Amino acid sequence: MHQIDLHAEIARLRQLGSDFKDLHSEIRSLALPPGTDARQQLTAKIVDTNELVQQAMFRLAALDGSQYTAVPGSRPALEALASVVLAASLAACDLALALEANPLEGAPFPGPPGAPFPDTPADEAAVRTARHAEAVPAMAEHLANAAHQLDLAHTGCYYLASGITRDLKQHAEQHQATPAPKITDSQYAVLVRLSADGGSLYETSRYGVTKAVDKDRATVNVATLNALIKRGLVEVDTTTSLYQGQRLHVTAEGQRALAQHRPVTTPARTAAVTPPATKQAAAGRTR
Repeated sequence: MHQIDLHAEIARLRQLGSDFKDLHSEIRSLALPPGTDARQQLTAKIVDTNELVQQAMFRLAALDGSQYTAVPGSRPALEALASVVLAASLAACDLALALEANPLEGAPFPGPPGAPFPDTPADEAAVRTARHAEAVPAMAEHLANAAHQLDLAHTGCYYLASGITRDLKQHAEQHQATPAPKITDSQYAVLVRLSADGGSLYETSRYGVTKAVDKDRATVNVATLNALIKRGLVEVDTTTSLYQGQRLHVTAEGQRALAQHRPVTTPARTAAVTPPATKQAAAGRTR
């Protein structure tokens, strides 16, 4: 679980919603007679829309796996954000369909060899008029669909920003009403060391013994750590194997316990096993 600034994410979602609204207005105001100018304008709008799709995916990636996933109501919010990505992608698709429906100028294939009556300029003009007449309603329909999808994306972003704000407020109120978990001084000492920049849990290949270290590679008491994990105060990233090492993170509940606990004595940093790098340095000074 990675820690992010949720209030900054809310602001980014509001800005993204505003960008979707602006693009929706631009698409609604487009009046595109078929031709090269329509191609140029549609190309620019497709690029703009895909940039907003990318921004929506960035917001989804930031929230998914963050501390927000522990907040009640976060699952439907993340699903709603995924639907924003879908709506924006469909808008880009509809704009691409309008681009495909736009007839471009060019020479037709020549008639069969020996054809006695090639097309006259009047025939070519009639074909051009017919193609444009067929393209106008098709392009208009695709543009209307794109505008509708952008409106959904805009609405979704503002809904999410308000929903996440409400969820965080309710979650904070619930936390204030619920006493922080009680921990011992030894558990407090481990949480202090892991809260700075996490740690790692791994299994030695030679002896099959599970060990834990903090960010400075100093040993953490595994029994104490297991008690914290069991109570949900420390989380283990199991996406990697123990042989590679699994990241340790202090959860939101662990941070609450850490903030509320008043140890009898300040946790001694020297109680941990001396890191290997320190041992080597000390050995070098004694030679």
